[in-house]
Amino acid sequence: MYIRNKIKLYSRFNEEGALKMLKKGDVISYGTTGVCKVEGECEQTVKGQKKRYIVLKPVHQINSTLYVPLDNDELKTKFKPLLTGEEIEEIIKEMPEESSLWKESSSERAELYSQILESGDRKRLAQLVRTLYLRQKHLIAKGRHLHSLDERFFKNAENLLFDEFSAVLGISQDEVFDFIETRLSKA
Repeated sequence: MYIRNKIKLYSRFNEEGALKMLKKGDVISYGTTGVCKVEGECEQTVKGQKKRYIVLKPVHQINSTLYVPLDNDELKTKFKPLLTGEEIEEIIKEMPEESSLWKESSSERAELYSQILESGDRKRLAQLVRTLYLRQKHLIAKGRHLHSLDERFFKNAENLLFDEFSAVLGISQDEVFDFIETRLSKA
């Protein structure tokens, strides 16, 4: 059911998840961009200096191309192997048990939500999506809506998480919510 066999990257990370070496055609998760396909490496001259870059194409943003400098260790830490189908199932299974991340202070929420997005921790992203989804549902019942700050973080977290789930599960991003609901209703 899952496309793990189509993704060649798992062997490119060691047991601790650290990057060994990327190859053209590998599919990875990169920072807050989401799922990307490795297009290869290139050399470019920037400000008179030649640098080597890994070229990434975001899977769901066809007009974008990222150039990640090979000499920037901080940026290279943002490369993550994609989750497996089994890991996605486990994250979904644990969603109802996760506590809410809601904070009354908007500045505290913004700080926490930014940290979660930057970390790329998919379990925490799922927890954030669930928190804001339930908050939105609660507010809609009262004839209100999410604050623009929360709406922005909700969309960013949902896009990042659903991007990876759809790539691994072989479904469209639009189908991910229904996939999650179906799994949760069977639990």
